[in-house]
Amino acid sequence: MSEVDLCEWKQFVDGCVAGYDDNLAEYQGDLWIRRNFQLVLDDEELRGMEGFSVFREAVGRVDEVFKSVATVALPVRDLSGFAWWNLVVPRYGGEAFASDLRMECGVVIPVKEG
Repeated sequence: MSEVDLCEWKQFVDGCVAGYDDNLAEYQGDLWIRRNFQLVLDDEELRGMEGFSVFREAVGRVDEVFKSVATVALPVRDLSGFAWWNLVVPRYGGEAFASDLRMECGVVIPVKEG
């Protein structure tokens, strides 16, 4: 994982703060980077490497922003197969995202203005 990857995660989260402006399939695809970060964070060998704590803290800061905006829970019966970032969506988004959530998940979020 690199600074570029961390920048991509931050840009995705910034997009969520502004109101996710793509469809649900793209949203789910965009979460791939957070899954990869978790693989790195969980790796025992990598934990001992120089710079790991800085990386962990940087991911954590972006995660906190994501958690502050992705506050709408998705209806999932068995939570055990999903990471926390896959169980929530931003509280508002673009028309396509809001429409997909409504039709595919039964979740209603406001459409962002503009």
